[in-house]
Amino acid sequence: MTKKQQIIIITVGSALLGAYLSVFIYQRIQRAKADANVVSEDEALEILNDKTITPLPDFNEEDLLPQLPTEEVVENNPNQDLIDFEILSGYGDY
Repeated sequence: MTKKQQIIIITVGSALLGAYLSVFIYQRIQRAKADANVVSEDEALEILNDKTITPLPDFNEEDLLPQLPTEEVVENNPNQDLIDFEILSGYGDY
C-alpha cells in the first residue's frame, strides 16, 4: 500500500467512526430526554381523563337488532344462499 492509500483508508475509517459516535451520542441524548418525560400510570390516566371530552354513546335495544337487507338488495344479489345462511347463522353483518 502506498502512503496515499493508507491516508485515505484512515480518513474514511475515522469519518465512519465519527458518524457512528455522533449517532450514538444523539440517541443517548434523546433517550435521556424521553426518560425525563416519563410519568406514572396514575398521572397518565389523569391526563387521559382530563383530555377525554367525548360522551359515551347511549345504546338502546334498537341498536342491538341486526340490520336486514332490503327486498331490492335481496332480489338483485346473486349470492342469495350466502345471505340466507349469514342471516340465519348470525355471521352476517346485516
